Amino acid sequence: MIFDPQALLLIKFICLLTSTAAVAWGLIAQPLKIATQASMRFSLANLFVLLGIILNSQRTEASSYFFWFCSDMAILFGFILARWGTKALFRLKPSVKSDLILLALTAGVMLLVPPNFSSERILAIVFSACAALIFAMLTRDNYLAIKRDTGNRVAIAMVMPLVAMVGIFIIRIFIALLSPEESPMFIAMHTQEAIPVLWFYVFLALLINIVMIGNAMTRLVSKIRMLAERDQLTGLWNRRAMHKFLNNIHQRWLRDKVPYSMILLDLDHFKDINDQYGHDAGDLALLTAARLFGSVLRENDALCRHGGEEFLVILPATDAPAARVVAEKLHQVLKDNSFIWQGVTIKIHASLGYATIYQGCQPDKLLIQADQAMYRAKSEGRDRICQAC
Repeated sequence: MIFDPQALLLIKFICLLTSTAAVAWGLIAQPLKIATQASMRFSLANLFVLLGIILNSQRTEASSYFFWFCSDMAILFGFILARWGTKALFRLKPSVKSDLILLALTAGVMLLVPPNFSSERILAIVFSACAALIFAMLTRDNYLAIKRDTGNRVAIAMVMPLVAMVGIFIIRIFIALLSPEESPMFIAMHTQEAIPVLWFYVFLALLINIVMIGNAMTRLVSKIRMLAERDQLTGLWNRRAMHKFLNNIHQRWLRDKVPYSMILLDLDHFKDINDQYGHDAGDLALLTAARLFGSVLRENDALCRHGGEEFLVILPATDAPAARVVAEKLHQVLKDNSFIWQGVTIKIHASLGYATIYQGCQPDKLLIQADQAMYRAKSEGRDRICQAC
């Protein structure tokens, strides 16, 4: 194969980019240990793409499964590894089985034609169809994960390079199908006609790795934010996050007059558990209570650890009668369950106070009233529910 000098230079540059990215992601995985599993997959993704490009550049007039079939499979597997890295980074549901089935079907179709220039258009169509599908799924994965952490606008902006990659592969399919005379621009990598597309591949190689870095940074910031807003023991929202959530629903109350309520719970005789069984047993009691409370709350309700053995539940769009129903569920779920510590069954009970927003009341005042109702429940004998006066 005779290479155009500029095309060869661009191919070398793409190889340099992918090899550098592979090393960089490898260093992020080890020894920095930042998103280790995802970073390692991103590193391997670049390595497989690099391997595929090197094999592609060695194609000759002779038939060769090594330089044709293996080249395409290496690049496609690199794309799949990029998807697996994204899933690991954002803790999405794995798609190993479906991705490998897609790769196996593509391989089966490619093996039906001879691995040489006579089949180049067919192989390019099959390769591009598989690649477009992989990047479409990768785009969806990135969009859903980033939207969850940062919102719709940022998610759309960050997936645009992936959308562009999907578009390029679809265009490549149509060019190969409908305009055979133009296909060398999109199929062969060694000709002068391919230089504009090679430049686009350079640009996309940079953008895709930038997207990966952006994803890693998004996940890191999200994790830092979560650590700042979550209780270390139970994983529930802490007081800082609770005040933020409470202010948001109070603004909705002021704007739309949609009522909200809050329930303050305090585990009864919690000190006795710590004194009799130890603080590890107390921690397990808190974890058990958090799990049980979460099992009866709605998805849009906020459950936070208010401090010590106290829990606060904020109930959006909930009036006083509905808040009473929720309080009874929380009270009952503790009574119906227990936990075992070193062979001993330990029951947990709680005293609950609840309050509902009303005209002229501020969140801090409502919280004080819920707290007073909870202490009244304690003073009346514990293990009961009281409404704020």
